[in-house]
Amino acid sequence: MAKKDTYLALLRRGVDEVTAHTLADSGVTIGGLKEMNHEQLVGNYGLKVAIAKSVIEVISTGPSKAGRQRYLSKVLSGTKKKMDRIDEQRFRRQQKDFLSELIEQKERLKEAKVEAFRGKKLVMNRLGKSIELICKLENNYDEELKREQRNKIRDQLETRGLEAARDHEMLELAGTPQDIVDFRRKLVPTLCLHACPECGEEIDPRGGNLNDSDPNGWSFICWNCETEFSAQMVVRVEAFLNNGGGIKIDPNKPPRLPRARRPKAKVTSAQDTIKQDLKKTGATADELQAAVEESNLSGGLMDINDWIDQTLAAKGYIQAQEDREDFIVATGAGATKFNKWMKKAGLHFNKQTGRWTRWEDR
Repeated sequence: MAKKDTYLALLRRGVDEVTAHTLADSGVTIGGLKEMNHEQLVGNYGLKVAIAKSVIEVISTGPSKAGRQRYLSKVLSGTKKKMDRIDEQRFRRQQKDFLSELIEQKERLKEAKVEAFRGKKLVMNRLGKSIELICKLENNYDEELKREQRNKIRDQLETRGLEAARDHEMLELAGTPQDIVDFRRKLVPTLCLHACPECGEEIDPRGGNLNDSDPNGWSFICWNCETEFSAQMVVRVEAFLNNGGGIKIDPNKPPRLPRARRPKAKVTSAQDTIKQDLKKTGATADELQAAVEESNLSGGLMDINDWIDQTLAAKGYIQAQEDREDFIVATGAGATKFNKWMKKAGLHFNKQTGRWTRWEDR
């Protein structure tokens, strides 16, 4: 009975089961353990030095709810270095400053990305409108028979082409704007189902000409000549599948290009992690902000008055035949508004020379 009481008393004080069972079987009591030191436990009962010191410390402090956790922490963990209260407060203050600065740098990075996206979106929308207008003008040019109207449309095409080329160069896209126009005018109509193969009647593939008798076949019906037919894509896909050209998937086949995960960088402490993240984010934010400020996409265009002052300072006059293209590319204004802007700026037009100058220099 005494062994069991000693065993339970040691467990209540936080001693592990193996050590408590060893001491209880050897006939040691709690009173006897209070009179011993750790050297006697090591020499007489074969305990390790760390475990013996922890047992003596636990016995001297008495039973508690957290005795087991304290016992295990003393045995398993090494000597813990105590931090001064002032140093601890200083460390927490520095950590708080690092976190606040990191949040600030991330906000700067986010704002720089938003500004870059806004600039690209503005130029992309402007390029899309220019492409649509060029498509309409080329269609009108092909259908127009009068020579005078064709000349006007040709001039408009030249102006819009310059505007599209400017935006295309800003976005650093591949190809030319004319490639996009040719794709929209020549290739897109051939890719879309737009007419009946028998009578040429226009077909609405969104649902108005679907064949209700064949809901799973994706077939159409022409209400003019009552001809039922299928789209060319459906015919090609069905022929491909019927000839055994389907894709076969082998679940036991390994991937062709296995990719190994990169090992994570080892960081000594949380403070070093914050410093590295802060340095990386700050550098990225500075570079992106500088790129946005230097890029032509943020503003992209000169002010018209600034262009007029710059041209007059360089040449002393402005002439439509010489400076119209530069005016369109630099300011983004339309070619038809050239004379309007010159009058709005207060310039004088000489009909004999065809030049715009300031009123005092006329």
